Amino acid sequence: MLTRESLLFSPTRDGCPSSDDNFTAEDIVSAQEALEDEAREAIPFSFAQCSYDVGYVKQPVFACQTCLNYAGVCSACSVSCHAEHELVELFMRRDFRCDCGTARMGAGSVCSISKRDDADPNPQNKYDRAFKGSFCICGVPYDPQTETDAMYQCINCEDWLHHACLFGSHSETNSSPLSTDDFDMFICGTCVTSDPRIRRIVDRWAGVEGSGVMIINKENRVLGRRHQEKRDGADGDLEEAAEEHAGAVHETSVEAPIVENAALPISPHSSIEAVGEKRKAENLSAANSTTEQSSADDDTRAAKKAKHLTLETSPSQSSSSSTSSESLPPSSDPPASSASTTTTFASALAGAGKAGCTAPPEAENGKSILAQLEKDGVRMNVYLEEGFYDRWCRCGNCMNQFISFPFLLEEEETFEPPEDPDAHKSTMELGLEALERMPRGQSIDGLAAFRGLGDRLKPYLQSIASSGRSVTKEDIDQFFMAEAERRRAQLE
Repeated sequence: MLTRESLLFSPTRDGCPSSDDNFTAEDIVSAQEALEDEAREAIPFSFAQCSYDVGYVKQPVFACQTCLNYAGVCSACSVSCHAEHELVELFMRRDFRCDCGTARMGAGSVCSISKRDDADPNPQNKYDRAFKGSFCICGVPYDPQTETDAMYQCINCEDWLHHACLFGSHSETNSSPLSTDDFDMFICGTCVTSDPRIRRIVDRWAGVEGSGVMIINKENRVLGRRHQEKRDGADGDLEEAAEEHAGAVHETSVEAPIVENAALPISPHSSIEAVGEKRKAENLSAANSTTEQSSADDDTRAAKKAKHLTLETSPSQSSSSSTSSESLPPSSDPPASSASTTTTFASALAGAGKAGCTAPPEAENGKSILAQLEKDGVRMNVYLEEGFYDRWCRCGNCMNQFISFPFLLEEEETFEPPEDPDAHKSTMELGLEALERMPRGQSIDGLAAFRGLGDRLKPYLQSIASSGRSVTKEDIDQFFMAEAERRRAQLE
């Protein structure tokens, strides 16, 4: 009998055994059940509401490869409007508004859910090579059917990087200096080296013992753990620098009040759960892992769950949320100036300016631990241990550095479509419920027609089986052609 794995991932079919396979009726039923399980896991939500009216939020995004300009669409539109198209799943994207039914998709574009057509494109949407299916520094297209390595999403640029491209070895080898559970988020080396604002923030913290802002040195040793382990034969220069840096922090730090995150101009955007592993081939059907593993992950990563936005808001709330979201540009640019935002941030700075700085002291130019690693030609990825939101210094000077990166200070809200109450039901159950809702006369006629079809199909298949040969596609086609002729004859 065909296994669930072969049914789901057979290269000869997209959900069913191919006509070249030797399979039984039981295999067909199993294939149908496997496909329904896969659909429930991949699409557990209702796709009756487009997220366009919510505005610019962090949400699951799909890039349509069939439509013009690789437009990004929301989860609902990916099913209701683009089900027959080739889609690339981007998972969570920050500050994104559904582009289905906008001019970006070309003239005549219509959202079949909202009936929106040729709306103005969303100028704040940020498009990159990921919308064409290219991820990671290696640029290899992501294929969930064949990908076996874990992938992680950079908290800043939101690109996905392979475990092997980060650590030099496949995730299943267990030879990496850091495992998935060792870090909560990470900032990719490209962001660290190309954005001086990010570099300035992490340059003070990265590799400092006890900071929880971790880097990996040329000896493949982790620096910056909150509880740094002492090892025999430790890397002299870098570990000594880390310890000296930490010592300077303890000597210069002062107890200071913490400015509450709520006082900051934090946008109501979203975040994929923590380390954000991309689905691999072996766990695609279970949406990142088996049900048992998911339960374990839920227990061990309770602190990593993102807050959620929904469509279940009043018109005024939706309008307000959309307006405030639209006033904030993507994270790579400073927030658009507005009286409320400026006042809020000024208030935060006024309170924070009186607090002493608890961040590690700034090293001389080119002498930080991170700079030393850069000279060694080491990967510049920075890994953030769980709880990093609360460990940054919130004095006036430090807060000013985070103005373009509110997602480093507070967990973002994630928009997710409402769950489908019927997602757990099989096609058979949904069919029976639909039958119950039909007028009594129509339901009786339908049941009678179904029974009659079964009464004719059973002896037809038995005659083939008694001859000792397998039922072929041609046999089934022939049966239903005869059924069509019979029905035409009845109507004449």
